[in-house]
Amino acid sequence: MREIYLWTDWFTELAKKIAADDGKVFLMERAGNVNNLSYGDLNVDPFSFVYNLAKQGSVPEKRNQVFPSVDEAFGMGTSIPVDCDDAFIFPPYAFTDTVEVFSSGLAGDSELLWHLFRAAVHQPENVEEHFNRVLEIDGVTMEQLTQALILINPSAFLPYDDATRSLYISNLHEVANWTQYQEALQRFRGAFPGCAFYEINLFSYLWKEYWKNREDRKKFHVSTNAYNDGRDFWKDTDPELDFEPNNWVFTGGAGPDRRPYPLCDPQPGDVMLVRIGISRGHGIGIVYRNDHLDQNHFDESRRIHVVWVNKKLGELAGSTEQLALNYAGNRTLNAFRQASAYKRTFALVGLSEAPMANQGTRQIPDVKHPLNQILYGPPGTGKTYHTVDHALAIIDPGSVSESRESKVERFREFQRSGRIAMVTFHQSYAYEDFIEGIRPALDDAAAGQIKYERSVGIFKQIAEAAEKERKEGNKERFVLVIDEINRGNIAKIFGELITLIEDSRRIGQKDATEVKLPYSNKLFGVPDNLYIIGTMNTADRSIQLLDTALRRRFAFVEMMPEPEHKDISTDVEGVDCQKMLKAMNKRIAALLDREHQIGHTYLMDVDTIEDLSNVFQNKIFPLLQEYFFDDWSKIRAVLGGNEFVSERDAPRLPADLEQGEGRKIYERLASDDKRERWKDPEQYRQIYTGDN
Repeated sequence: MREIYLWTDWFTELAKKIAADDGKVFLMERAGNVNNLSYGDLNVDPFSFVYNLAKQGSVPEKRNQVFPSVDEAFGMGTSIPVDCDDAFIFPPYAFTDTVEVFSSGLAGDSELLWHLFRAAVHQPENVEEHFNRVLEIDGVTMEQLTQALILINPSAFLPYDDATRSLYISNLHEVANWTQYQEALQRFRGAFPGCAFYEINLFSYLWKEYWKNREDRKKFHVSTNAYNDGRDFWKDTDPELDFEPNNWVFTGGAGPDRRPYPLCDPQPGDVMLVRIGISRGHGIGIVYRNDHLDQNHFDESRRIHVVWVNKKLGELAGSTEQLALNYAGNRTLNAFRQASAYKRTFALVGLSEAPMANQGTRQIPDVKHPLNQILYGPPGTGKTYHTVDHALAIIDPGSVSESRESKVERFREFQRSGRIAMVTFHQSYAYEDFIEGIRPALDDAAAGQIKYERSVGIFKQIAEAAEKERKEGNKERFVLVIDEINRGNIAKIFGELITLIEDSRRIGQKDATEVKLPYSNKLFGVPDNLYIIGTMNTADRSIQLLDTALRRRFAFVEMMPEPEHKDISTDVEGVDCQKMLKAMNKRIAALLDREHQIGHTYLMDVDTIEDLSNVFQNKIFPLLQEYFFDDWSKIRAVLGGNEFVSERDAPRLPADLEQGEGRKIYERLASDDKRERWKDPEQYRQIYTGDN
């Protein structure tokens, strides 16, 4: 299926001809000779010409006249087969009624477009200034500009339009300049290993228009050792047989008469996992067309055409089944899913959860999760740590049973794709940071001058992304994690949104409510596929002191210390850290309250007395000082009277200053204690064996 990308060579050749030194005169002379294109006057610009030319490819009657005429008028050495629909799937998809979309708003500065055009052809990395200036032309959008640029240089540019945005690869709310565009492109490169921008563009369009909402997506695997004779047909073996450059897979086996290969089963939108042997992957493709659909007998010349989304050679996490082409069973799926080369692709195409018992529908188990919840407890109980588990349980339930390393990577993938976002509240955090506001910014056009721009906060960004998915009928869930939620001024940060996050007020529910935002004056609501997970340190503020409105709208999940946690050692040179933590927390609860206990994470993975000494000096002891406001007698009591707090009689004072007999002075053991009592196991054992 090479024809699906033939347009790239054709448009590249055309762009190079137009970008020559005499390109302006050349384009003016040649454009006028093209059938059915109203160009040829002095005002013709290269962007409008190329953009309008691409539009003709969507109508067979027009392209039959226009493209051969361009070949002749411009002396093209390549051509696009006008009778092949597959060769005409390229931007732009967002057609406009305005032919000269670029030059119409130039106000006479046509040279700007020529500078950008030539730079895009010859030096695409050096177009920033011209790129940003063209975006300032009235009526020119990022979508139109990047759709034209990929036609000019298909390997260097990618449209940032509805199709690519629907993948949620970039977590940017808005891409408005060259810097943001480059950041988005970098994320797309990472999400599609080995794929060119024109391949990503095609997948984005097909995914959005046809494949995304399929509820019966099946998974297949195929070997590039198609004839079972040791040859690898992935690439550079036989140009007529290679899988990768031809965008197809096949098997040369005996067929269904002798082996039950499901050759007729793969449908457009299904997933094809490509491997060599049983332990190495070659890539992942999405089925575009299957030549076997109408077959009555095996024909080894037929192909299953695919659009590649991952072309990376990688070691699999385990072995696959061995059949040449077959449904991918649990073993094969897990071998690909857990391999570092393919994890992100599985998330991209919606296969990140563990395989179901049967093939087909991707289902999210119907588990009821609170739309708003807060994980609360003393410091060191793993609240932030467990937001990963809670967020994945909502978005990707199958990954919850995976290893911690795998879950963290999955969490980060969802962050990169925009389905999970994180923010930390603090005392100065405001509504303008969270929802929207007006922010000062340096005006690039006027050096040193300040201008004011409307900024969009993280909550509004993820809420709008979730609402877009909900409107399109998708079931994707989104999660916003708010760390330290109780440290912010809730009324100040949420404003009128405190009402909108109620379950019954969410968009999609019967009592859905929207409010007009004060800065943008636009209606805004919170969709019911956006979940909020907060964390709250009870040592900072009691749950009883929380804003009443917040308490009523959130479910609270208590997370208390686990002294007997499996990762806390019972023998660090004779010290039972589990007993030690339990003893300290019993005393803290008695002297202060249960919300100020010490979390188990402080002592996790402490294996040596050196580790224990560092944790106590730098984390636990300072925490006790904070809890008891330097009430040293209570700190000493918590520590079982060990020598980490020394006690001595106060010196005698003059009679007029005497404060009573028996006054004591307490001091913390010095960090450079010459007796090294911080590293003495007996000091730690005394915490749970000493006088209580």
